[in-house]
Order: sequence, then C-alpha cells, then structure tokens
Amino acid sequence: MHRRHLLASTIIAGLAAGAALPAMAQATSDSASASEVEAVVVTGSRIKRNEFNSSDPVQVVTAEQGLLKGVGSTAQLLQSSTIASGSPQITSAISSAFVTDGGPGSETISLRGLGANRTLVLLNGRRAGPAGVRGGVSAFDLNVLPMAAIDRVEILKDGASSIYGSDAVAGVVNIITKRGADGFSIDAFATQPQKKGGEEFRGSIGWGKTFDRGTFNITYDYAKKAEQTNGQRSYTNCGQQYIFDANGKRKDTIDPRTGKTQCRDLLYDQVWLYTIPDFSGTNGKIQYDYSGNLGQFIPQYPGGSNAGGAYPGLPPGFFIVGDSLDPANPDMGVLDYNSPYNLASSLTPRTERNTVYAQATFDVTDNIEAYAEVLLNRRATKTNGYRQFWTYLYTEDYGDPFSAGFTGDFVLSPTPVTPRNRSGQKVDYQRYVGGLRGDFTGIDFLKGWDWDIFAQYSHNKGQYSQDVILADAVNSADGRSDFGTGGLGQANSIPRPTASCVGYKTPISNRSCVDVNWMSADFLAGKYTPEEEAFLFDTETGRTIYKQFAIEGSVSGNLFTLPAGPVGVALGASYRRDEINDTPGEITRAGNIWGSSVSGITAGKDNTKDVYGELSIPILKDMMLAQSLDLSLSGRYTDVNSYGSDTTYKVGVNWRIIPSVRLRATHGTSFRAPALFELYKNAETSFLSQRSLDPCIRWQAALTAGTLPQYVANNCAADGIPGTYTGAGASATITSGGGAGELEAETSKATTYGVIWTPKFADLQVALDYFDIEVKNEIDQLGAANIISGCYRSLNFPTDPLCSLFDRGPSNLITTVTDNYLNISTQKNRGIDLTVNYSHDLPADIRMTIDLQSTWQLEDKKALFADFVEDNNGRVGDPDWTGQLNFRFSRGDWTGFWGVDMVGKASDAEFFDDRNAAGTTFYKIHTEFTAYHSLSLQKRFEDWSVVGGVANLFNELPPQVTMAQGDYNMVGRSVLSSQYDYIGRRVFLSMQAKF
Repeated sequence: MHRRHLLASTIIAGLAAGAALPAMAQATSDSASASEVEAVVVTGSRIKRNEFNSSDPVQVVTAEQGLLKGVGSTAQLLQSSTIASGSPQITSAISSAFVTDGGPGSETISLRGLGANRTLVLLNGRRAGPAGVRGGVSAFDLNVLPMAAIDRVEILKDGASSIYGSDAVAGVVNIITKRGADGFSIDAFATQPQKKGGEEFRGSIGWGKTFDRGTFNITYDYAKKAEQTNGQRSYTNCGQQYIFDANGKRKDTIDPRTGKTQCRDLLYDQVWLYTIPDFSGTNGKIQYDYSGNLGQFIPQYPGGSNAGGAYPGLPPGFFIVGDSLDPANPDMGVLDYNSPYNLASSLTPRTERNTVYAQATFDVTDNIEAYAEVLLNRRATKTNGYRQFWTYLYTEDYGDPFSAGFTGDFVLSPTPVTPRNRSGQKVDYQRYVGGLRGDFTGIDFLKGWDWDIFAQYSHNKGQYSQDVILADAVNSADGRSDFGTGGLGQANSIPRPTASCVGYKTPISNRSCVDVNWMSADFLAGKYTPEEEAFLFDTETGRTIYKQFAIEGSVSGNLFTLPAGPVGVALGASYRRDEINDTPGEITRAGNIWGSSVSGITAGKDNTKDVYGELSIPILKDMMLAQSLDLSLSGRYTDVNSYGSDTTYKVGVNWRIIPSVRLRATHGTSFRAPALFELYKNAETSFLSQRSLDPCIRWQAALTAGTLPQYVANNCAADGIPGTYTGAGASATITSGGGAGELEAETSKATTYGVIWTPKFADLQVALDYFDIEVKNEIDQLGAANIISGCYRSLNFPTDPLCSLFDRGPSNLITTVTDNYLNISTQKNRGIDLTVNYSHDLPADIRMTIDLQSTWQLEDKKALFADFVEDNNGRVGDPDWTGQLNFRFSRGDWTGFWGVDMVGKASDAEFFDDRNAAGTTFYKIHTEFTAYHSLSLQKRFEDWSVVGGVANLFNELPPQVTMAQGDYNMVGRSVLSSQYDYIGRRVFLSMQAKF
C-alpha cells in the first residue's frame, strides 16, 4: 500500500527536479494532471494533495544538482542556495575561527539570516535532534547526514510553527533521503584543489532488498576533508593594510627586510613597555633581531641613542621598534606581525565522518505499515591554532634577575605567541525512528483517511579537547613582580623569594614551579624549553550530552465535499522532551585557564506538548478568472514547561486565475521557546585583560598607525579617555549566564506574496515571491568584547544601550561587563525571490535547460533595543543580492553542466569612513560582484554513471578589503565570510554504480 505512496512521491520529486531550480517545483507540476499521481504530503502541509501547488513557497535542491557543481557535503549544498547564501552561515571555517553554537567544526543552516536556531530541520518530515559540542548545542549539524544518503531537500521559505512547531521561524528544511533499489550500490566523490589543502574524499556502499511485505536499505559512508591552513593560499597567508593614496596607488607599510608589503596578523615576539611610576605606555616596543640584519634598517634606539632614558637599556640583539607610528618609517615596517604559527593555523579543520543510515518498512496488514530509520554518525575534527599571552615584569634595576640586561624605570610586558592552541572534537550522533501508519479501510465514514504515529529518539555525545595555558602557572612564573594580574586578574596567591619560584607548588594545578625565562628571544618566539612547556600548558577534555525524545500522531483525510472539491483536514498531537548536560573540562571548571572564563556544568531539561490542526478549503473551481481558488488554515497550541503556552496560526491563499497564471499568499505567526543552553547555561565569572577588551587603549597611536577608525577614536576621546591610555591594571570581571525565569519566548510574523507564470507558448516557468519576516523578543548573547566594541562603534554613542552594560572606574579601566542572554527588540528581513526555468530543444537532439534563482534582500534590520536599529542590508558579509545561473545540455546518456554562483557587491561605506580625516589615505571597505563558475560532464551507462568537472573554474579569489576599518572579519588579506570560496580552483570526480 505505502510503497505506492512512495512511488507517487518519487514521481512528484521527478517533476520538481525537472524544474531544477526548486521553487519551480510548484510551477512545473501546475500542468500535471491530478490523475497522474496519487495524493502525497509535501513540505509546508500535512494534508495530502493531488497537485504540488501549495500556497507556500517551496524550494527543492537535489543532490544530483550538487554533484554536477562539485559539491561534496550536505552543508555546502544547502548553504550555497540563495535563500541562505545572502546571509552569514556557520561553516567549518567560521565555527573553527570564532565561538559559535554547536562548537568548532559544526555546520548549520540559517534561512534569511535569522539564525540556525530559527530554522527547523526535518529528516523525512520529522524533527531532527541537535548535534554538536559545548553548552550552545541546539541546532542540527549538517555533518550528520552525508550527501550519498540524500535524494533532495525541500525548503519551505516562510514561517511554519503552526504546522511544525517551535523553531520554524525563518522556514523549514526537509531533507528527503534516497529509497535504495534492490542490490548493491557504490557512490564515490573526490575533489583535488589546484594547491595543497582542502582535499576531499567521500565513499559509500549500500545494499537494499524489497521483500513481499517490506523493504530494507542500509548505507555506510566515509568522508574525509583535509585541513587547509592559512599559509597554503596567497590570499590567506599575509594580512595587508590595503590602503591607497589619492591617486589610487598602494601605500601599505613596506618591510625593509623583504622590500615587500608588510604582512600583518598578531604581533609576536615583542615586549610592551610601561613607565614607572605613572604606568603610561610608550609608542615603541622591544623586539629581538632574529634575522641578524635589523641594524641595517633601523638603529637600536629611535634617533640612534637612548638619551634621556626614553626607553629601557637593552641587551645585545634587542631593538626598539614602532616608535615613530609613521607607516612609511622603517621602524614600523620591521614590526613582526606574521608568525609562522599563523601560517600553520587551520583555515578549515581536518574532518572525518563515518555514517551508517538504514531504513525499513514492513506491511503488518494490508492497511498497516511499520517503518523504522536508524542514523549513526561520528564526526572527528582537529584544528590547529595559535595565540598571544603575556605577563608583567620589572627591569633588572628593580631586582628581577630574569630581566638581566633590561634596565630603567619600566615595567616589561613580554608577549609571546604559542602554537599550543589546538582543539579537537569527536561527536557521536544517534537517531532512531519507529512508527506505524495506515488507513481506515473498512470504516466507511473514514474512507480515504490516513493515520501515522511514530516515536523518535536522538542522542548526541560530544567530546571536545583543547590546549590551555594554566593561569596559576603564569601567575606563579611572574610572581617575582607584584605588578599586574596575570591571566585571571587576581593577586598572586603564594609568596616567593624575588629571585626564584623553584620549590613552590602552583595552587590549582599543583605543579612544581619553574623559572620561566619570559625575556629570552626563544621564549618570545614561542620556542620553550621542555620544562617551561610542561609547566605552562596542559590539555583538557569536556563532554556534551544532548538527548531528544519525541512522539507524534496525526490523522488526515477529507471532511466533506464542496462544489469546488473536497475539504481536507489534518489533526495531530505531539510530545517532545529535550535534555542537555555539558560538562566542561576540569581546568575550565576550576577557573585555571589564562585569559578564559570560569565555566560550570550546563544542565537542564524541558518538555513541549502540542496539538495542531490544518484545513484545506476549495472555494472556487472552473470559473472565469478563477480556475481554482483554495484557502488553507492551520493552528497550533504549544505548551512548554520552562516558559508557558502560546498559539500560532497561518492562513494561505492559492488562486489560479487562468491556466498560466497563479497567485499565492500566506500570513502567519511563529514561536520559538528559549533553547536549553539559553535557559540553563551555568553562571560564569571570568576575567579578561584590558588589552583583550578595550578598543580605546592607546587609541591615538592606533589611529596614527591606521589600525583604528577615526570615528572610534572620536568616541574614545568623547568618553574622556586620553589618547595615551594604556589599560595597565586589573582585568575586567565578566559575568554571564542563562536566563531561566527571565527570558521570554520569541514570536514572529511572516507574510509572503507570490505569482507564478507558466505560459503555453514556451517551456517556461517564472516564480516571483515577496517575503517579510519580523521576529520580536529575539534571544541573544552578545559577548563582552562585542558589547564594548559595539558601544564605541555605534552611530548612537554614547546613548546606545550597549554602553550601559559595562562600567569604567576612575582610572578608565573597564571594571565589569554584564553579558547575559537577553531578549533584544526585533529583527526584520524582507526581500524578493525570483526563479526562472526555461527548456528548449536544440538541433542534434540536445535538450537545453536554463535555471535562474536569485534573492534580493530589501531589508535586514536588527534592533538590539527599541529605537536603536542597525541595518545590515548590503554590508560586507550580508550582500543584498545573490543568485545562481545553471545551464544543462542533455543528449542521450550525456549531460553537460555550467553553473554560476553569484554574490552581489556589498559595502560598509554607509556606516564607516572610507578615508582618513586628512583625506590622504583611502580604504577599500566594499566587496565587488563575485562569480564562481563550475563546469562538468556526466556520462550515464546501464548500471553506473560518472561525473567529472572543475569548480571555481577561473580561480576567483575572495575579495580583498582594508584591514581594521569596516565591520567585517578577515583572514590574510581577504574578507572572511561564508559567501566566498577559499579553496580555489579544483577538479572533482564522482561515480555511482549499481549491481
């Protein structure tokens, strides 16, 4: 019985795939007769329909389309769709470079830029439980399911909480898996970049069998993606100022040692300086001459001598650099910025995935079918990184023998870098589904009605390891000085003789103290003795468990028949239980990580109960200017233990005016209860150094050096902060935690209007949809550094509410920052989707198909608080237009493909200055139109097929922008944003076989 339904679903999917650009699935099937297919359920409704012509805008992305473009992963397939590509996405590079929900290596999908937590992911129409590590797990990790298991993805492009429940705010992503045929199947994919790094391989083997009363399919998939480091591409291995004079000529600082543009990232191997007794900072820093030729370009001291004692006395091999603040002066050009450890850091991590996916059906009776799914996945991710750390010491004149040769009234702050910043994750994900479905054959008044009841359980176990710098070791090692605060901002806890700490034990890690030679050239460069490394560093492992259990039942059928057709109805109820337990590593829980927070166990659970209903009402049929007019209604009542109850609704209209023109519209509300981590994240108290937080430290020097925008400097000055302020002193106290009992649920309204045109004179389908989504009471945690940076970068400074979340003391030090989860005011996203599909027969039996899919974003506004609105539309990383243009040429068993993924231009110039105050230096704070071309050829044989091609055919590079001027992230000289390709030109090959 139900295998007929699956066949019908396959026919519908074929119609959708034939349109190739998914939103045209509805338009394509408009011309299909209802008699050709059985009624099926499609994404956006629980009512079976004879036509795939829902009032909801639905986009279909096929796995085959991805293979023709050289896409090897589920995340890349979905994130490249225009409904997602126009806004920031969490890729493996982004999640490895920044703190994101789900932890390093995770990859999620965010529709309309509203966030992964507001995009509901379904697997075969059923909610898929979250996966990832750390306390922020709440979204489905796309690493869980391999491309080999996917047939297609149906994306509902508007809110649907009344249909699918909480989280379906921005839309719904429904991943439909393949239904394997009898016998064995093999699927392999490999891609080789032109340059080393980022290689990818995936292989799977499957087996299926159809029995008299059931089916069984199982697939094993292995995937591996090689690490790509910053140093493996020219556009990521050298950060550059990228500044220009009035004639458009580059005026970047030149490194006289190489004669080339200076590469910039983190400063390394320098010693920062503070004078005694006022602890004011100096322009210059101490740097060792590792190359042995520094004296050829600059003197040891500015002006050639240290007359007046402006700088400390130095031992041989050390120089004062950066004193002039003049970017054209050699003393700025010789600053060491680009450590070898940066070049070895991961841009994208090394990732391995093993997956087993099985599904089965069994006809219990002629009218009842049992079904089951099992998904087992393990992801292992490894990331290399590096970081700065520092301490404060006195000079030799103050009795510190470990500063031998450094003299004068100064405090020394050696700032080495270390590659001991590695991390790894192992995530085991299990998902089990079991259910029964059938019809009411034998009950006359329920004839044609169907029912479905299932239970689902998912279990995520993630282990995450990381290198750490031990705070008590740093504090103990710098305990020869009573100045400063080490990493935690607390007084050193054990007294020691000035000369040495040997013989003492660290108070938390209980290690025998080692005299660390902070001022040695090797230590500043990150080269430690075995004793120093064993004393200062450690590794810890944390664990995240997330469980989700759900049970749901529904019935659907026709209530009665109106003149225009039957009235369809679906009714159902569900129960869901979520539970999280995140246990950070022992060192984190003890608060003994230098420069990091004290984190406890995040644990909590929640229960959600729903009842819902849906109606499909035919109003008119076969009338003038109303070939059909249908009304759809849905509503849901949701009760969440941690929050309370709420209702959502949705209304849709589907009006076919004439056979070639159809109008559709929807309006509805959605609802998202706070995620478990937003409610129950353990209260944290952390201590961050002023240098890690405060953009106003030495703002005058930073402005002169071109590393700080003019308007930020102006705001710092307006706040009464001197241009020479050093930030020397105690660290800031950061408090944060979950918002249980205080957070409200998010609510939203979504409206869509669409028109579909399918003329008879050509094989052409055009769909134009307008969307408008507004979210209220959005939940977010901003981050301490973002709060302070956002305050001083705000156009509303000093009245921006962010400025009220931190305090400065009498000496201008930041004393406290409050960084709890909170309900911000609103987020609004509005725009237009256009899809065009055209097919035409060419000579020589060639079938040409042209697909265009594009999204114009008209508005993307976020108000952190009422009356303080930030418009991100068209800014770098958030372009207002993205598009895909695909050409297919098919002849018999051959298919040629040419695809173009397009990213519109974007600019921060509306909000940030594109030149300095004097008008002598100009910045590039915009990105140009960027297009990535893919070319492939497919050959089908009787039992196998092969696809070969080239992705990023013209080796298009990510856009280059000016450093430290706009509000964007960078890697090397390139903007770092999910829209752009960082691998470069690559060849790919895929093969599928059945036997």
